[in-house]
Amino acid sequence: MAFLDRPAEDPSELYDREAEVRQLRFSALNRAVTLVVGFRRVGKTSLIKAATKDMTRIYIDARRFEGMNYITIRDFLNELAKSLSQLLPLSRRLIDFLSRVRGLSIMGFTIEFSESTRDVSIPSIFDALNDWASSEGKHLVMIIDEVQELSKMRGFNLLPIFAYAYDNLRNLSFIFAGSKIGMLYNYLRLNDPNSPLYGRYMELIELKPFTREQSLDFLRRGFSKAGITISEDIINKAVDELDGIVGWLSLFGLTYISNPGPGALDKAVGVASGIVEEEFCNFVRAMGSRRYVLIINALKHGATWSEVKRYLELREGRPISDSEVTKLLRKLVDNGFVMKVNNEYVIVDPILRRISDRVKCRD
Repeated sequence: MAFLDRPAEDPSELYDREAEVRQLRFSALNRAVTLVVGFRRVGKTSLIKAATKDMTRIYIDARRFEGMNYITIRDFLNELAKSLSQLLPLSRRLIDFLSRVRGLSIMGFTIEFSESTRDVSIPSIFDALNDWASSEGKHLVMIIDEVQELSKMRGFNLLPIFAYAYDNLRNLSFIFAGSKIGMLYNYLRLNDPNSPLYGRYMELIELKPFTREQSLDFLRRGFSKAGITISEDIINKAVDELDGIVGWLSLFGLTYISNPGPGALDKAVGVASGIVEEEFCNFVRAMGSRRYVLIINALKHGATWSEVKRYLELREGRPISDSEVTKLLRKLVDNGFVMKVNNEYVIVDPILRRISDRVKCRD
């Protein structure tokens, strides 16, 4: 196991995720839909890519849509075409099956869809993929990372198509992953009796941050693998700052390896701070309200709903309705920035928590 600067591709590159790998491998081949959820940078993409390494798969990274206020079915089809094109070299027969789909054309190993999205039948694409997999004795796994970003789609609803595939296509299964957990559930509408996916079983894999002992061991093993000697004091201080977020622990490990010394942790924290502040401020700009900044300022050490309300009213110098405070906190929870622990709201990411009292989000 070594520190990685990008998602893992093999189970051997993961630390202490054997149980999750076994569960995901079983579920991908035996369940129609698997949900992989967890906060940012806990290793969801690594788990999915590593666990499905030897499977026939289609991988769609919906993070491409994160900075967009809305998307269209054309945006989704473009990403689907790229992913399908990567499958074509595997089988000449796949080309034969897909070439029958209305609105889809194949040139060499490149798939393109008709300019008019009305001419494209996504259920027919899924039918063709399922029929091909069945004819080859394969099982095809379609992975959509950060699936909640599809909630931005205007003018087209994919949920009935996912429900159709769930009910009818036995050789095609889905893995939906998301770090904005509330948004993911809101998009899939699993608790809504009117949702096409209501009442359908989905395997749930929740990836949690490392415990303190796991974090310490992860760093020790990573540095040992790199042949680097590092003091326990520095390792403990790193875990104090970075908690159990594997993405930040790996960033520190790589930073220290390239430039050993006590300044490596400060450098890694500085880089991480810039990343999370930009992510949060992009969210604030998309929401169009600076009240989210005030709430994050107030949550450095956690706060109850009443404390958040009082803080907002004090800063703005005017009353704020209960429903508005609840809505703001719910948005922060749904987007994975905040979670509720007992009666308090706390910031999820240790780096955002560290800088929360000085986040400004200037326009």
